Formats: sequence, C-alpha cells, structure tokens
Amino acid sequence: MLMPTKILLALDESTYSMNVVKYVARTVNPKDVHITILSIVPETSAAGLNNLTSAHAVHPLFQTQLQTLKGEKEQRRKLLEFVLNTAKNILLESGIPEKNISVQLRDKKIGVARDIIMEAQEGHYDTLVLGRRGVSGVEKFLFGSISNKVLNAVQDCTVWIVDQQ
Repeated sequence: MLMPTKILLALDESTYSMNVVKYVARTVNPKDVHITILSIVPETSAAGLNNLTSAHAVHPLFQTQLQTLKGEKEQRRKLLEFVLNTAKNILLESGIPEKNISVQLRDKKIGVARDIIMEAQEGHYDTLVLGRRGVSGVEKFLFGSISNKVLNAVQDCTVWIVDQQ
C-alpha cells in the first residue's frame, strides 16, 4: 500500500495564498493526501523588543510605542489564524478528510523562507506549495522573494509555485 502524499502549503495573508489552496484542492486526490498548512508570523518592527520586559529597560517615552508594536504582531497573528482556518475549510469542502489536514502557525525563527525550507526538509514532505507574491522589481532585486529563495534552496522536495487560479 502506498503512503499518502505529504504536502506542505506555505501561506501568508496575500490573495495568492488562497489561489494556492484552491489549486491544491482541485488538483490532489482527497483520499490519498496529508496536507500541512503552515504560516510563519514575521517579526514586526518591534523585533527583539519582547526581551525588554523590565519597566526600567524602556524609557517612559517609548512605552506606548512598544505596546503599539507588540500589538501589530498580535494583529498579524490573528489575521494569519483566519487565513489558516479559511484554507482548512476550503480543503475540507473539497473532500479532504479533517484527519488529513494539520495547521501550524509559528513565529519566525531564522527567516520566513528558511523556516519554510526547514519544515519541508524536517517534515519529509513530498511537495511544497506556495504562491508567487506580487513584489516590485526593485524589491526582488534588493531582498528576493520568499518563493524564489525557497525554490533555490529546498532539496528532496518538489516545489509548486502557484500564480493564478
């Protein structure tokens, strides 16, 4: 008996992510697949400020700004939770059994692309699916895209990059 195909869906809050989910829902055999839906919560501009828990560590003028920045990360987390739940519902509606779908929301450890690559390799996935996010030519030149970084670095795993529905 063949093992079910293991697919890792890497999603963010962009419209491309829902294209990824819909594409996978249309393409895979619902009875022969196990899908993990993954989102990485990137750092906000408050990166590293969570260590400043002491009232003496932050000047009173910056306390309000610190709370605002911490709130941005929580808002992003809640948005990504909504994205993951929406994605799971799309997969369920396509006939994929709930026991074959898992959801992971993680804080960024190294970098979004590297965290996705680590999960793909450590989880021994057959296929990694992600969307092509709309970035300008300048942004691609300066920073590269997550999909490009993943495509060039992942090993022993097929990569699908979904652009349109």
